[in-house]
Amino acid sequence: MGDLLYHFTEWLRTTPLVELTLWLSDTSVSLWLQTHFWAIPILQCIHILSIASAFGSILMVSLRLFSLAGTERTMAETERRYIRWIWWSLVMLVVSGSLLVISEPIRDLINPVFWVKMVGVVLAILASLWFHGRVMRRLAAGGQAGPVIKTGAVLIIILWCLIMLGGRWIAYAPV
Repeated sequence: MGDLLYHFTEWLRTTPLVELTLWLSDTSVSLWLQTHFWAIPILQCIHILSIASAFGSILMVSLRLFSLAGTERTMAETERRYIRWIWWSLVMLVVSGSLLVISEPIRDLINPVFWVKMVGVVLAILASLWFHGRVMRRLAAGGQAGPVIKTGAVLIIILWCLIMLGGRWIAYAPV
């Protein structure tokens, strides 16, 4: 795995991302974030709280799907309760994550783990759109959660765990 990440990093260094990162690091927003010592830790806190909120909400909906939590509510009530938390958390994740990338573009945009995480985020959002769009509406209308739906819920949870692991790994991956 280390060799693969090394070769991916070397390839990233041959792309126009290098020029983009250098340009971003010289923008006024990036310089402001870098010169105010409290800005990046606050953004990181917002990012971490947002992912905790999103993951906790996704977990609660999934646990209700398995009848392990919130069984006093219907699936529709559970969905209505947590869907706003999920989507607002995702909005905050995008905003705080974008500002974190702008604050340290060289560390992030040339990092292969960052790109693996971003692929995971796109997959998680697409899976969540499918899951909360089609599946949850069907379940709210009185359908039953079969093995495919339950497997999908477990895979979404695993995907979010991998995204969180990738977020932590970014700081330790050599660039």
